[in-house]
Amino acid sequence: MAPSQLADCVRQYVAQKIIPLGAQEWAQLIFEPSKAWTEHCAQFLAALDQCGLSPTKLSEYVRNEPYLLLPDAFECTDLPVTPQDWGPIPDMPATRAAQAAVVLVAGACGMETVSYGAENAGALFVNLVTLPGTGALPEKSQARMKGHTDAATFPFRGTRDPNFPRIAPAPDVVFLVGLRNVDFVPTVVMPLQSILQRLSSEDVRILKGPNMILSAQRTFVKGTQAALGETHVLDGAPVLHDGPEGAWVRYTHSQSLPFDEDDMTVVAAKKNFEAACLSVAEQVVLKPGDLLLVNNRKALHGRSTVGPEVGGESRWLIRSYGLDCRQLADDQRGSRKRHILFP
Repeated sequence: MAPSQLADCVRQYVAQKIIPLGAQEWAQLIFEPSKAWTEHCAQFLAALDQCGLSPTKLSEYVRNEPYLLLPDAFECTDLPVTPQDWGPIPDMPATRAAQAAVVLVAGACGMETVSYGAENAGALFVNLVTLPGTGALPEKSQARMKGHTDAATFPFRGTRDPNFPRIAPAPDVVFLVGLRNVDFVPTVVMPLQSILQRLSSEDVRILKGPNMILSAQRTFVKGTQAALGETHVLDGAPVLHDGPEGAWVRYTHSQSLPFDEDDMTVVAAKKNFEAACLSVAEQVVLKPGDLLLVNNRKALHGRSTVGPEVGGESRWLIRSYGLDCRQLADDQRGSRKRHILFP
């Protein structure tokens, strides 16, 4: 995979085909992403072909590698001050280009751009910014973030939740888009394959067993309570799973605990896993215009300390999710907008 070549192709296509769209066409692109991909599919795939790029090889790479960084994948100029909330996304050429790049790359990888009704009211794209005020979420938005996978309590693709089978799988890919990062705060990626090389076979066996309690991440707590009648918790769940592309992971440092805290083998496996995460961490600095695809099954991700600055020129990323939806059941989608998955 040639990241710079792919990024050039995406940037040129978005500038020529997406930015000139009128307001109604643009709204359709963002609020009906699968339909928009269908309409642009042939043209974008033809553009990839002209660049000598294979969607099949791109999809294979994204599904098997821990991450893919596309530098300068869209034009990023004339930004306003950084927002102070997760939504909405300000509407301007740079943010339109950022969101369009995600939809196009996800489609080329055989995935849909999706969200979850339980998180941020189902917003397809959210601002990752420092939040004003006091409390857990503002403090978390300023702080270092340990390694995690997004929607860690949701099932691996191809499996079902044992108590709530309507719950859709966690995303395959987390898209992180760079808009502003004047302090060069790195995103931290922890490749699963490197982690496994530092674990014993006994650690791996334990982490594949029903030995952990996984609790919903903070951004999913209220939404899962509303949809399920209770906060989503897995009592006795595997952290590692043998998926179609090899070993998969789901984990969040702050919300994962041993099912039996007196079982020292499980406690040791958890400790060894977290130590391995720290030892293999790779830093990726997103610059304005960069697009980062993090494999949510083959890597954990986090970040370094962001700092207290709010608004102004403070750090600003946009995040979205990609999922291979071919195995998705109809009841795992939202009834109002099909890209908003249950819960």
